[in-house]
Amino acid sequence: MKKILILLIVLIAGGAGYYFGFGSAKVTEALKARVETELGVLQNNGFRIEDRKVEAKKEHFIIHYADPDKIAHYFRSKNINLSDEDAYTFKDLKIGVDLNYLKGAYSAVSADIYPVAFPPALIRTETRQGRNELDRIAKDKVFLVHIDINKLFTSFQGYLKDIDENFKDVESLKIVSRGFKFGGTFDKDLLTSSSNTVEKLSFTSNQEAEFALEKLKGSYTLNGKSIYNFSSNYTVGKIFFRDGNDQNMTLNDLTFDTRGIAEKGFASSSANFKLSSADIYEGQREHRLEDITGKFSLENLSIPALERMEQLDANDTEGFNQAFKSLLAKGIVLKMDEFSAKKIRDKNGKMTDGFIINSVVRIDKVTDFKPIEENPFLLLDIIDATVHMEFSDALYAQMQRRPELAIVSLMFTPLSRDHKKIFDIEYKGGSLKINGKPIL
Repeated sequence: MKKILILLIVLIAGGAGYYFGFGSAKVTEALKARVETELGVLQNNGFRIEDRKVEAKKEHFIIHYADPDKIAHYFRSKNINLSDEDAYTFKDLKIGVDLNYLKGAYSAVSADIYPVAFPPALIRTETRQGRNELDRIAKDKVFLVHIDINKLFTSFQGYLKDIDENFKDVESLKIVSRGFKFGGTFDKDLLTSSSNTVEKLSFTSNQEAEFALEKLKGSYTLNGKSIYNFSSNYTVGKIFFRDGNDQNMTLNDLTFDTRGIAEKGFASSSANFKLSSADIYEGQREHRLEDITGKFSLENLSIPALERMEQLDANDTEGFNQAFKSLLAKGIVLKMDEFSAKKIRDKNGKMTDGFIINSVVRIDKVTDFKPIEENPFLLLDIIDATVHMEFSDALYAQMQRRPELAIVSLMFTPLSRDHKKIFDIEYKGGSLKINGKPIL
């Protein structure tokens, strides 16, 4: 539903601040003209508009998701990331749209959006009962998104209708969605900020598999005119996952921040996350990690190469290879500045000190790809990597009780310092060293 929602945001976005100067009837006509323009844009970019019915202050039509290649390219041009694989997943999806003009003090255009026909590729995989369920979803408008666009056509707000449904098939599925709200701003056709909240979202199958998310809050901001200058922040109160094999995991109090910077034709991005705790259950084993931190970054990406990749046709393998070469020709740096857990519970229920890991991977500039094309193993010569790992003595003792890890400890002797076991790994020019000892 996320991509369906984004589709309609693009559909009715634009600039129309001067509408305040018109009477109500003239405003409605101006809004209709704007919608007419936007529908024309959609039809030129892979969509078909069907069953359109226009009245004085409202209208209805169906958006047919017809040409995935054109649609994926169009979405990416609007700062909306849609992969080619996802684009084809939606082929021949049909979305109903009910528009109302000047409904309330905020809204210039209001829209209810809901599926009326699902992709044939999805329907073919369903049983008769599953197909009946899809028909019911469409008939009852179970998945309905409501969007309001403000009278300046500079911002939007909306929600997903609350869901509490059991979908019955060979494997039944219960879906609960509550308090799913969103909003954002536009500068002309470019998404410049967005926000969303979810009180609860869960999926539970009769095979005892379950995913649940509670108290999500997120925001995104475009910083400047480049889509590579951005910042985002998300917080989640709780994430729970359980499979059908007596394994489950609970993550508590997650914060996740990302940031992108574009400068002189190069893009860099960073991501940081924190977890107050993670509880993992594997049959008879229970693990608890507390105060978990991750800090990652990717530097020196060629923006022209990235833009070329985004614009390529899905089947253009040669074009992708050339763009990828341009990306490598500038050199890339990947960093894990920190991945750590301050405390870990041992098998006796006692909390012990944890671990910290950091690493740097550098891919050197490549000016001549011919030798690499002839011998791909030469790629190993342009990669330099360093990894630093520290484990508390108590944690390392636990790790040695695991057979697969005990073998590693016999092969490589760690350094001991300040009640910690340390591994320094270096890979350079095809040579690997662990704590200064050559391995390759």
